[in-house]
Amino acid sequence: MLIRVLPTLNHRDHWISLCQRESPYCFVETPESLVDFQTGFLQITQLNGAVRDGREAVKFSLGSRLSLEPAWALVKACNWRLDTLIEGLETLDFRSNVRDNSLLGVHTDLSVRRYFARERHISSPSRLGLLKPLLQMPDIWDGHNLSRLLANDQWQDLQPARHSSAVTSNAASIDCNSLLLQLLDTPEHWLGLSRNGRLYLLHQRNAIASLIPDLQPPQPRLQQPPI
Repeated sequence: MLIRVLPTLNHRDHWISLCQRESPYCFVETPESLVDFQTGFLQITQLNGAVRDGREAVKFSLGSRLSLEPAWALVKACNWRLDTLIEGLETLDFRSNVRDNSLLGVHTDLSVRRYFARERHISSPSRLGLLKPLLQMPDIWDGHNLSRLLANDQWQDLQPARHSSAVTSNAASIDCNSLLLQLLDTPEHWLGLSRNGRLYLLHQRNAIASLIPDLQPPQPRLQQPPI
């Protein structure tokens, strides 16, 4: 799960690069948003005003159950500009059938939904800052360094710790994305402890998860988007 924070998303090459990533998911600084490509849908979460709780954010989901091509056609029709796309989405009347709106005339299979995001642990890019990869093992594994480690996929074998607290449930697996966003929400409450080759992530002195640090950069899996 390599999360990128892009200054803008207003060029064809940027969209293609995003689609080619193993996890086509990124934050954008201007306009502040979260962009996520699903199987046939493009999801855009607006994060204006330094959103702290993702449930406050408006979310658009546009696409088709058949393929991503209708959503991709709309992006091209907006001249590859995320700001233009969001401006157009904000003009839609969601009380009526959005398929009939002229903005969506680029493809008859395209549909759009507007709703409030359900993910609590989503913050606006202005709160995140740029999480650069670690170049060497830090002297102290504070919340910021742990966030950099997770955000840049510089780890292996992430596992929940035994007897973990309520921050992360005692499940057979642990979601790295959710864990990272909890770190970003309260970094001052987290600390890393190295023991027997593993790094333990502690929240208020309670072990939540453990992993093996790996500072080698990940290699993205190429996928060909529709053009």
